[in-house]
Amino acid sequence: MPSTQEIIDRMHKLQEERNSAFAPLASVMSQREDVEREIAELRKRLEQRLAELDVPYKAAFNGAVAGGWSVAELEALGAPEPPRPVKRGRPKRSRSTTPKKDAESTSPVAAPSEAGAEIPAQLDTEGGKPKVEEPASL
Repeated sequence: MPSTQEIIDRMHKLQEERNSAFAPLASVMSQREDVEREIAELRKRLEQRLAELDVPYKAAFNGAVAGGWSVAELEALGAPEPPRPVKRGRPKRSRSTTPKKDAESTSPVAAPSEAGAEIPAQLDTEGGKPKVEEPASL
């Protein structure tokens, strides 16, 4: 039967073999992280350079249109229309002079006459005219 120390020595040897098997993987992982960081930095620089060309591209594109080229012709030649600026913030309120409609007419649910059909629960049993309930007499 092996002694405690012999068992611990064997365990250390096995652990060393496992560690040495992991070392190349750790090295490659580190290299990959470096390359991924470089890619991110390069992408950022290139995207910035491309953004710097947006204004001159738009001016040149509009100049070509003003010179007689149609947008469709330019797109067929590989020059897409420049993107339009994105509107940000809250939409502006319209300054309408028409009075606001009452709550009934602004309801999101269409009235039966607007929907083109009557609501079945309002029809009498024969499917004819709408029911009219008589007030209860005392």
